[in-house]
Amino acid sequence: MISQFKFYSNLNFYLKNKESFVVYKKPSHNKVICLRGDAVDGQINDFDNKKGFLFMPFDSEKKGYLLTPNITTETEFQLKISNNSNQQVSIKEFNSKKNSYINFIEKTINDIKSSELEKVVCSSIFNVKLNSNSSIEYFKKLLQLNHDAFCYLFYHPEIGVWIGASPEKLIDLNNNIITTFALAATKKDMNQSWTDKEFREQKIVEEQIVNDLGSVCTNIETGALQTVKAGNIFHLKSVIKARTKKSSSTIINILHPTPAVAGTPKSKAINYINQMENYNRSFYTGFMGLFEKNSCDIYVNIRCAKIVDDNLSVYVGGGITKDSNALDEWTEIVNKSQTMLGVFHNG
Repeated sequence: MISQFKFYSNLNFYLKNKESFVVYKKPSHNKVICLRGDAVDGQINDFDNKKGFLFMPFDSEKKGYLLTPNITTETEFQLKISNNSNQQVSIKEFNSKKNSYINFIEKTINDIKSSELEKVVCSSIFNVKLNSNSSIEYFKKLLQLNHDAFCYLFYHPEIGVWIGASPEKLIDLNNNIITTFALAATKKDMNQSWTDKEFREQKIVEEQIVNDLGSVCTNIETGALQTVKAGNIFHLKSVIKARTKKSSSTIINILHPTPAVAGTPKSKAINYINQMENYNRSFYTGFMGLFEKNSCDIYVNIRCAKIVDDNLSVYVGGGITKDSNALDEWTEIVNKSQTMLGVFHNG
C-alpha cells in the first residue's frame, strides 16, 4: 500500500501519458486499487481464457475492453464527508430536454399498453462543459460522495475517461456460487411509501433474472425485498443466489442486459431501445469489473459519465411500465443525474 499522494500522482501521470488504467473502490471498502496495463478490445467470448478488468458496452455485439494489469497499486481510503449534499444541481440541458423526454415516455407508455412489452428502460444523456479540475480530483470527490457504491475511473486513449458510482452488481461468481441482485424503482425520500407500480417494477426484474438463470443453475434462492440507499436516492433490491458449473462469460451473456437496464421481454425491449432512443448508450448500462474464466465480480455501469477534454456527458435512465407517469419519470432521471452532477459541481 502506498501513500495517497503518490497513488493519485501516478494516476495523473498515466492520464498525461495516455496509458490505459482503471482505478476502483468496492462498496464500503477502505482500499482504492489501481490496475495499469494493456487493454485489448473484443467481445466477452474473446476473453474466456484471460483475466483482468472488463469494461463492456450495452450492445453485446459491440466490442469492449479487457485490461490485463502489469502494475497494481493500492492506497487507503478515508471517508471525510459525513453527510451527502442534497442540493439539486441544475443545468441548462434539463430545460431543453424536458419536453422531448416526456413525449418519449408518453409514447413508450402507450406502446407498452398496445404490445407485448411489459417494461422498457428509457434513458437520456446530458452534456455539460467542465471547468479545469482534473479527472482524478473528480474521482476523489466521487469516492467521498458514494462510499456504498462501486466507484471507478476507466481510461483508454480510444474512449477517454469513464467514471461512475454503480449501486448495482450484475454478478459475483465464486466457487460455483452465483450472487446477483434485482434492483429497480427509485425514490428520493426514505419516508415516502413505495407504490404498487414500483413493487411491480422490481418484481419484473427479479422474475426475469430467476427465469434466465433457470437454464444454467440449480438451487436458485431469492432473498427478502429491502430498501437500499445509493447516493442521495433509494431503490428496492432483492438478492438472488444460485449454484452453477458454467463459466463467467456464459452467465454474463445470459444475464446481460438485465430488465433493470433494458426491460422485458428482453429482446423486444432491446429492439425498442435501439429504435427509439436517439443516441448511442455506448458503455452506459454495460458492465465492468474483475473477470476470469470461473470467477468474477461484475457491476452494471449505471450512474456514470464520460469525460473527453472539457466535455462531460452524464447518462441516466428509468424503467417504464404501463402504470408510469411521464412527469414523474422526468423527475426521477433528474434526481438520478445528481449522483454524477454533484461530483462535478463546485458548490
